[in-house]
Amino acid sequence: MTMTESEPGNAVYRAILTSMGEGIIFADHTNRIVCVNAAAEQIRGIDAANYLGRDLLAIHSPPARSRIADILASLRSGTLAFHTRPLEVKGRIFENSYYPIKDGDDRFVGTLMVSRDITEREHLKEENSVLRDQLLSEYTCGGMIGRSPAMQPVFQMIRSTAPLDSTILITGESGTGKELVARELHGKSRRSGSPLIKINCAALPENLLESELFGFEKGAFTGALKERKGKFEQAHRGTLFLDEIGELPLSAQAKLLRVLQEKTVERIGGSREIQVDVRIVAATNRDLRQDVAAGQFREDLFYRLNVIPIELPPLRERLEDILPLATVFLSRFAAEMGRPELKLSREAKEALLNHRYPGNVRELKNAMERATALCTGNILMLDDLPAEFRCGAFAAPEAEALRDPAQGSVLASKLDDREAELIEQALAVTGHRRAEAARLLGISRKTLWKKMKRYR
Repeated sequence: MTMTESEPGNAVYRAILTSMGEGIIFADHTNRIVCVNAAAEQIRGIDAANYLGRDLLAIHSPPARSRIADILASLRSGTLAFHTRPLEVKGRIFENSYYPIKDGDDRFVGTLMVSRDITEREHLKEENSVLRDQLLSEYTCGGMIGRSPAMQPVFQMIRSTAPLDSTILITGESGTGKELVARELHGKSRRSGSPLIKINCAALPENLLESELFGFEKGAFTGALKERKGKFEQAHRGTLFLDEIGELPLSAQAKLLRVLQEKTVERIGGSREIQVDVRIVAATNRDLRQDVAAGQFREDLFYRLNVIPIELPPLRERLEDILPLATVFLSRFAAEMGRPELKLSREAKEALLNHRYPGNVRELKNAMERATALCTGNILMLDDLPAEFRCGAFAAPEAEALRDPAQGSVLASKLDDREAELIEQALAVTGHRRAEAARLLGISRKTLWKKMKRYR
């Protein structure tokens, strides 16, 4: 540490300043630099002898001097307790903090400037940000969230097949996100600049389905006052999403097959063939192989559609995704409704993990929207969830067993099984972090360890 000769110092204080890892520069009440420690010399790459006796403002760049002067004036007057600013010099990043120093009579005696080299910290933050983005990209895909092992192959399949023109058949229970997959396949394809046209094959009566798909000419039937393009023509050079394809009548299946083979459509009431360049993405919640066997779906159409299958797992097989999804939905609905974001209570988390989700992600989303709208506090409690989330503790047979002492051992065994299942769910959700799993279950780590040992 170097001080001006006129600066009185205490040997202990000097030793402390000398040993500090932060760079210390002290200027007196006239802004004259009177102290520069060794760390400041090393961090800033300066020679203390060149700074002692100079004005504190003089060591800053000319563009920054007026701003620093205002800061020093605010520190001196007491309107500013301290000030911190980053500074990049010769490829290094520093954090400069300014503090007012006062004596025992609360009189201003000088300004202390502390310099810290935060280059490595900033680089680490940047690397962590990149890694976080990479992890987020691995766990999200087209608005879908999936950290569970069941969803990773789905995301990989979407990323691999989106740039292709191959026909995709998306299968999965209702509410699993089939339309989101279709949107992501289109959005990441070379056709993304052209339309994504959707038709729900189950929502239209049979007599209207063909006109919707293939279009019609003026005068083709009563009410056809002008020609209309069908969905295939509307999706030209884009993507046609055939939702609920399993509900398509057999007569329409035959015509759809011809369009897929010939890549042409013929409008109702027309005679000319119209070329269409369309990628087909179909979706169904039915077992089409079973429908083929039952004669309800054409086998040749099935194989024409099932070029690349993507199967979406139900939410009950994605335990790791339930709480992250719930949190995202709560955040989204809170923003839409202009209210603080709800936090999940431990009981609510347990209920969410315990539910079977016959409606899958759509059911969870609706439950979070309802809770956001109706919850009166800032914590989502068990009672804020729909009734079906709260009444799954005992099914009817177990409730009856409570009244029959002879069935006690059977009920105890079922309770053990249920407890073991909840422990497995908590461990899965927390990535097998026992402390977090114990907190989620509301038990101590020691108790969790004993129960894990008991249930092996």
